[in-house]
Amino acid sequence: MMKRTLVWALALLPLLAACAGDQEGAEASIDRDAAMAEIDTLRTQFEKAVSDYDMAALGGLVSPQAVLLQPGSADWKAMQALANGAPFPMGAEIHITPFETVIINAEWAYERGASNVTYPDPETGDEIVLRDAYLLIFRNKGDGWRVHREVASASEPPEGWPSAAPGE
Repeated sequence: MMKRTLVWALALLPLLAACAGDQEGAEASIDRDAAMAEIDTLRTQFEKAVSDYDMAALGGLVSPQAVLLQPGSADWKAMQALANGAPFPMGAEIHITPFETVIINAEWAYERGASNVTYPDPETGDEIVLRDAYLLIFRNKGDGWRVHREVASASEPPEGWPSAAPGE
């Protein structure tokens, strides 16, 4: 059995090497600075769309095949209930802090970071703050970078929580 596995591994080695070589060539042709700038703009547009409660703009920032998973903790579920099917309730703001953004190739990139979501308590008007750590996968099918997948957690990231807003 082990001999058969070794034979298969050796047989696949040239194929894997060829794929890696093609990927390296493709990566070398990417303007990483331009891709990073576009993802930075996407992040800023996302923050603005949330604060403007512009669901159409939010929809334009994610791929049609997007799968987004918010944290499942009680406080996040309370916000989701208040949002009535929208991703965020009226009056919400999000401040996103990326810790790591990696351009893999011309089609794929990922980002890991944390965000603070604030929204007014509908009964008291007090500000409620929710935090999440996230992993985003971006996809660019030739029409610009879009959020393709997100997995978010209420667990604190290794870097700690960012402040509730820039400059705080």
